[in-house]
Amino acid sequence: MSFFVLILAGVIAFVSLPVSLLPDIDVPQIVVKINYPNTSPLQLEQNVLRPLRESLLTVAHLRDVQSEASSETGKVTLWFEYGTQMDLAYIEVNEKIDRLTPSLPRDLLRPQVLRINTSDVPIARLQINSKAGEEGHLELSALVDKVLKKRLEAIEGVSLVDLNGLQQPTVVITPIESRLKALGLKAENIQQTILQANQELGSVSVRDGQYRYYLKLGERLQSASEIARLTLRNPEGQAVPLTEIAHIKDTIAQVQGYHLLGRQAGIVINLHKQAQARMTELMPRLRESIKQFEADYPKVRFEITQDQSYLLDVAISNLTLDLVLGGVLAFLIVLVFLGSWQMPMLIGVILPSSLVLSFIVFYLFGISLNIISLSGLTLGLGMTIDNAIILFDHIGYKRKEGLPILEACVVGTMDMIAPLVSSALTTLVVFVPLAFLSGMAGALSYEQAVAVGAILGASVLVSFLLLPLLYLLLFRNSTKNIKEDNRLYKYILGGYKFVYAFFFRYKAVSFVGLLLAGVLGMNIAWWLPVEILPRLEQEDIILEIDWREPIEVETNQQRIKEVLKQASSQYKLTESDIGITQFWLQNEETTLQRAKIYFLCASQEAKRALQKTLRQYFEQHFPSAEIQLYNAPNAFELLFKQNKPYWEARFKNSLPNAPVPDSIFRPITRQFQQKLLAYRIEQGQGTHTHTEARLVLEREKMLQYGIQENAFMKHLQNLLGNEKITDLKQFGEIVPIRLQETNKDFQHKLQNAYFTVDSLKIYPTMDFVRVEYYQDYQKITADKGGIYHALQTYQQKPITEAQHLAKNIATAQNLRVDFAGEYKENEAQMWAMGFVICISIALLYFILAIEFESLVLPMVVMLTLPLGFAGSFLFLWLAGASLNLMAGLGLVVMLGIIDNETILKIDTYKRLRSEGLSLEEAIEKGGKICFKPVLMTSLTNILALLPVLFSSGMGADLQIPFVLAIIGGLSIGTFTALFFVPLAYYYVSIATKS
Repeated sequence: MSFFVLILAGVIAFVSLPVSLLPDIDVPQIVVKINYPNTSPLQLEQNVLRPLRESLLTVAHLRDVQSEASSETGKVTLWFEYGTQMDLAYIEVNEKIDRLTPSLPRDLLRPQVLRINTSDVPIARLQINSKAGEEGHLELSALVDKVLKKRLEAIEGVSLVDLNGLQQPTVVITPIESRLKALGLKAENIQQTILQANQELGSVSVRDGQYRYYLKLGERLQSASEIARLTLRNPEGQAVPLTEIAHIKDTIAQVQGYHLLGRQAGIVINLHKQAQARMTELMPRLRESIKQFEADYPKVRFEITQDQSYLLDVAISNLTLDLVLGGVLAFLIVLVFLGSWQMPMLIGVILPSSLVLSFIVFYLFGISLNIISLSGLTLGLGMTIDNAIILFDHIGYKRKEGLPILEACVVGTMDMIAPLVSSALTTLVVFVPLAFLSGMAGALSYEQAVAVGAILGASVLVSFLLLPLLYLLLFRNSTKNIKEDNRLYKYILGGYKFVYAFFFRYKAVSFVGLLLAGVLGMNIAWWLPVEILPRLEQEDIILEIDWREPIEVETNQQRIKEVLKQASSQYKLTESDIGITQFWLQNEETTLQRAKIYFLCASQEAKRALQKTLRQYFEQHFPSAEIQLYNAPNAFELLFKQNKPYWEARFKNSLPNAPVPDSIFRPITRQFQQKLLAYRIEQGQGTHTHTEARLVLEREKMLQYGIQENAFMKHLQNLLGNEKITDLKQFGEIVPIRLQETNKDFQHKLQNAYFTVDSLKIYPTMDFVRVEYYQDYQKITADKGGIYHALQTYQQKPITEAQHLAKNIATAQNLRVDFAGEYKENEAQMWAMGFVICISIALLYFILAIEFESLVLPMVVMLTLPLGFAGSFLFLWLAGASLNLMAGLGLVVMLGIIDNETILKIDTYKRLRSEGLSLEEAIEKGGKICFKPVLMTSLTNILALLPVLFSSGMGADLQIPFVLAIIGGLSIGTFTALFFVPLAYYYVSIATKS
């Protein structure tokens, strides 16, 4: 009855568990954004970013810091250790900024602190455009901003609705220069007239008999037609209607960015979910709302793109299918080898019971159902079947010896308590270091460790308490003898005996040969490429473009449309954000010269072909443009991927807080590219330059002619900019009024403009200003050591030669150089995994020493480990996989599984020798007794994991190296347990006796 209560509790826990793509891990990143108009990158770095960066270096658990300064904008990115409480880090960063504020420039707005979350990646993007084309975009913008946005925000589970591609209305006043001159007026007179007419003078309380009223004095302007009715006076006192000296027009505000779906302009909405919302429930509600939008607004087209819920559905369904298929395959193995339908049926009861009980542990530890925890359940599935197979086989063996069924159940279970508990402990003990591992490895392995521990603990509990009872109930009335082994098993057993006899005929040669094979096989690891995480196969990519030319956003849009046209046959869907975006939630820089394009391809082949086409197009038509191609962002990329180069050399000036002159850095770049052709060295952060223009005031002339600098600067701003005069406000809608000059280039405006002094003296503007063009760094990047300029490569090649060259060049040029990139993190993670493996082996040895009551017998298990590692490395190499963090986790897990079969055989040898058998007799008989459970447990473990290798999607890509390492180790480990363990036990026993 108690089991039924536990099962019910497990079902309730399962229903209550949240479903998510990845574990609930804080993204260890904070971004501080700065907006400081009219400052150059170097000024921003020296006056703002450097003090900020140095102040934030003392924040707790900070791993790395980097700043980037552009014209008028900058940001400081902080990376923290995984496991940092980001709520506290966010508070500490804000406190540091508040303390530093008095020493920052007074006109600087407070820096904006953004905490990066997995919810920053939108769960979907809603594309909205007109079926009639791009006409009426202003009306569509009003509909989206004032109606649809609010309806979407009202949906349960939606946290933020972020927009881009909106157009705003404006009123433009364009002065007629010839009439202004003829009437002795200036543009400033128009501004003053509009400002005076757009004032609200408040209200006055007045009495009228028995009543009291509030009289409103003056009224704000409401429309462009009211502005057109205004008049102003010239110096002679004549009334001049505004329409005679200026054109007044209702139009669209100057566009600084576009959004395209395909090649048609539209509006995009990024939809973000609340942290506690279940994506599987939220997306159906969103789709239902969009169906209603389509019915309410038939002239508007709606389409969902970049749906992250699809990624979740595929990942979860694939792993769930793997779980089911693995169970079915293991069920068939048991059916074939045991030759009885009752045994597989009992295992069919054990599996779901263990799974359901494990959900109680999930609930208590606050773990969700995600691709990491489900993979742990998939792994624990094979171990659960192992316990049942070993226990069933031993009870059957006791029945063959003639014991009654009740006694066989009791004795058989008691005999297996020690080896099964020991196997469970040795499996769990290798997960203990993983659960407390720091960094990315700890973030990935914690939930997997808890999942394996949960199902394995539940399996041991069910095996000892429920399984013997079910066996007794099923066979208590059976009068038949235990069924003999089937022909298939006898044939396999015959092969085992033949190979066993061969190895024991040449014991010394076989033992040394197998031992050397394991040691030499471990060298395969040197052939494997090393990386932090396996590459995830995605069919969508992002193309980021920086044209590195001072082009207008309209030119940017035309170029993007041409790019899309050239590659139109190689993608299914595309959307583009061009120029300055309107998204509220963004931490990357956007400028008029930048664009980001999303491509969805039909297959991996089409994706590779598209990447090749895009690179060739830009090399041919825009070689100076900077492009980046990378996987489209998702929650996993945000958590664990940083898009860093494999190797990066950061050159720094020996003078503090100064950049390396471009005249020095360019020759360095050429040396690297000429001497390291195979590395494909390219310019990295803080190296690109662009052309800038600046106006230099002729101050001596200005003093000579009595011109005030402030007044002249105001004149230049009016001349070159679209100056905002005021706003029209009505029912919450704000329409700006702007003074706009004719649409000519700034050189023409300067040459044809005049500056008036005291309403009497008129001078050409160009007499007091000159234009200079120069090359300067587009961005200034810095880290803990100061401003740097990076050369980088994404080629995973030995870095010794590159670092030697960088140090020599830095010494010759009196520069400093530091190194960064993924290779450093790879080394750190691999060293951490190596340390964990060593700790796991040590814990494994101590557990076995306690169980065997011997310091020598555990060495038999230790000697089998090289062969297991060799099998793992061999399978990774044959599959073309890398040695990454997930493969390292697989190696650690393999340690906990591969020893189970060895423990079972050693325990059987000891028991038989205690019964009086000689060493060789005990080894031979023990081998026959353990052959079936060893073979069956290996096959069930392998088959439980095998479906993962044939799955697709992000979950499978992440787990395949993990599974390959385990299957490879188990495949060789089975051979080791059958033939090498007897030899090792034999020689260890001889050595111990002597």
